[in-house]
Amino acid sequence: MSMANEINTTHVKEKENFFVRAAKYFIPWKGDGVSEIFRKLMFIASIAIFVVSLDSLADYLRADEQELSYFEEVRSLEPDFGEPSSKGNGDTIDVTDKKGKITKIENPVITVEPRELQEWAMPLLERNDDVVGWLKIPGIKDSSGNAIINYPVLQHESSNDYYLHHNIDNAQTESGSIFADCVVPITLEGQADNITLYGHNMMNGTQFANLQKFKKGADFIKKNPLIEFNTIYEKNQKYVVLATFIGIDGEDQDGEGAFDYWNYRNFTADGHYSFETWKTNVLKYSWIKNNIDFNEGDDFLTLSTCTYELGSYRTVRWVVVAKKLTVKDSLDEIVESYKDKKDKDIYFFRAWRDTYGNKKVIVGT
Repeated sequence: MSMANEINTTHVKEKENFFVRAAKYFIPWKGDGVSEIFRKLMFIASIAIFVVSLDSLADYLRADEQELSYFEEVRSLEPDFGEPSSKGNGDTIDVTDKKGKITKIENPVITVEPRELQEWAMPLLERNDDVVGWLKIPGIKDSSGNAIINYPVLQHESSNDYYLHHNIDNAQTESGSIFADCVVPITLEGQADNITLYGHNMMNGTQFANLQKFKKGADFIKKNPLIEFNTIYEKNQKYVVLATFIGIDGEDQDGEGAFDYWNYRNFTADGHYSFETWKTNVLKYSWIKNNIDFNEGDDFLTLSTCTYELGSYRTVRWVVVAKKLTVKDSLDEIVESYKDKKDKDIYFFRAWRDTYGNKKVIVGT
């Protein structure tokens, strides 16, 4: 045999030995002890789980991409509300972003038109007759400059659970829709004194996830004070942020129930659900203060979503309360008045204090 053939044969044997050794290391083999067989089976099981996990992750990413695409399509349904018919007091403020760009915000236009079903709402109602309005927070934008919270608002006739997991096309989905509390229907004849809108805090940034940005406090709110919300019977209505706070559902707090802000719909003359009780609690819980003048005759909007400072198992909510602007309001004076409250001046519920003490802790911004 030649030297070349000897070298080639040796190489083949070494290669075969490598694969045999590898197989014997990972696969149960004749002569293995119980512990060695167990180790190898666990390894094989781990590889199988890893492969299945990769497949599940790929499915999740594909589904998430599809959902993001769907939300882009839904946002594209944003109506044209037309030109407002009358103006407020004409104030203008300059808002400077982190890059130094100055944007002028004019005092919002206040319409005085009669309440009637709006033409802008017709295409949305054709898609789903549970649509009752459109919500937009113009100051919270993506990298392309588009408003992120910019959605139709739905209201089920009898359930606050349905649109937790159904979209505008009535398809079941984890992210659901932005929806209005169903207890007081939004109709041509009227609406609640305080409308509460709910939305999920989604990891992909959709729905009310970016509502968490208001946790940044007064400086952020000065740059983003406005919320646009029109029921299908209105147009060009704007609200200004009044308060932000952490709430909790159903736990006893210092000998009394938690502030059940979601139950304040039409204010009662007195008692638990009176305007004064609501106002006292909103100011007591709020992380910010300002000089906004508000009373029982005003209209209010409450935005509510989950937050996870106490873990996903606790029913903790992040809440933004806003007041509908009227001709008497001066936006520049309101914006100038925003200030962060000191921790000692904020009421934190017992479960929060047990975890963090009496101080603000910010997650999710």
